[in-house]
Amino acid sequence: MRLTLNDQIIESILFLENKPVGINKLKEISGLKKEEIIKSIDNINAILDMVGSPLTVIKNDKNDFHLTVRENLYEHLKDYYDSRKKIKLSQQAIETLAIIAYKQPITKIEIEAIRGVQVGHVIKQLLEYGLIKITGKRNSPGKPILYGTTDKFLKYFGLLSLKDLPPIEEFDRL
Repeated sequence: MRLTLNDQIIESILFLENKPVGINKLKEISGLKKEEIIKSIDNINAILDMVGSPLTVIKNDKNDFHLTVRENLYEHLKDYYDSRKKIKLSQQAIETLAIIAYKQPITKIEIEAIRGVQVGHVIKQLLEYGLIKITGKRNSPGKPILYGTTDKFLKYFGLLSLKDLPPIEEFDRL
């Protein structure tokens, strides 16, 4: 079994992007149809499995594809590659980030209403760290900016998708 040219193109895109890539972007860059891309990803994973590669292509909850290290290897590599060691978050930042993660998309005013304090400086910091992003604007007076989490947020907390967040009910018990 060998990689076809289509497989090589898709694997190269995933490698060069170094982040989850949506099917539309894969179609745009590769010029391939959705079915051809899915077939290539299946072929890539089959070959990676066959040769015992530490890499795999995963599909996240947004249906984006990501060339990444197999989950069982994180334990061995986390001391050097764990992004949490590179970013130190304050309690205020963690609280704000949790609100955004569970309530996204959410505006600054809504976050402040939940926290009871101003969060402008915290939002700016989280944007700079790349843990949150602007996801659009609410269609209401003033068109407030909406915030959501990023793939870097998932990586920081060791999550594959937002579905892996603990249920909010667990926090009520604490």
